[in-house]
Amino acid sequence: MNYPIVFLPGLFGSMGDDVIKGTGNFSFGPAGKIYVPFIEILNSMGYIEGLNLFISHYDWKLPVLEAVDKYLLPDIEKVKRKLGTDKVIIVTHSLGGLLGRAYMAYFSPFSVDKLIMIGTPNLGTVNAYYFWSGGKLPYSKVEDDALYNGLKMAFILYFKMFKDINHIEALRNMFPVVKDLLPSYNYGNYIFYEENGNKIEIPIENMSAKNTFLNDLENRTLDLDKIFIISGSGVYTNKEILVDINYSGKTKWKDGKPIKFYKTNYGDGTVTAISTLGYLGENNVVLKGNHTNILYKSRDYLAYILG
Repeated sequence: MNYPIVFLPGLFGSMGDDVIKGTGNFSFGPAGKIYVPFIEILNSMGYIEGLNLFISHYDWKLPVLEAVDKYLLPDIEKVKRKLGTDKVIIVTHSLGGLLGRAYMAYFSPFSVDKLIMIGTPNLGTVNAYYFWSGGKLPYSKVEDDALYNGLKMAFILYFKMFKDINHIEALRNMFPVVKDLLPSYNYGNYIFYEENGNKIEIPIENMSAKNTFLNDLENRTLDLDKIFIISGSGVYTNKEILVDINYSGKTKWKDGKPIKFYKTNYGDGTVTAISTLGYLGENNVVLKGNHTNILYKSRDYLAYILG
């Protein structure tokens, strides 16, 4: 164990005043039930929090580059100063992996000994389109919930009456990170419509919903020998979307309103394995499991990487 670990959780994995006022200092919050068992796995390998293991919490609502600049960059500098080391090992889950990649690509690649990404949407996820374009979640159990819809209606009315802002634009302003999770050009076309029984793809380059962050990140050179990826498979995962295209020119569903998701079982239920692997070299393993339990199933591969 030559270098300390800095761990970044995924979306919703940090809670504190920076995320929601009045929630106190940073912690895993409700996501502790997911991440505490994983931290215990790292503990069993000899990594102890505050000694050679550090958690980098962040406001996951922010754009990735802003979150890196505000949270990850200073956190790594603190660890380096405290331990007198010139490098760290970054271990991440889900969205956290994009922060790690961005840190290597835009900030300080020489400060990273290894970047380990677990379930990271390196090519984006089609689920982000559902929220970014239409202000909806791609989960019927949530969208059909009476409490959720009550809160949503109150949110819509508030912005219409007091802010004179379309609620879709308001949601985008509140959660700009979702744009950074849209499929990138390397994901390929993922929206299509049907005409006379034929499938007609909408070129991703022509869509209004574009992931400028990932498209630029994919053009930046990284040392792939430092990158290790753990992906999930065996769980049906949204891959493409059939849409109704009669919404062009409107704020909502500008690239088409989803009618049906097409799925692949080569994914973890949240991110496809192709997206996680992201054409980022050959240091990878695909495990059977969902977006959460691949954290725990990664133990043996982590032990191998960490030596």
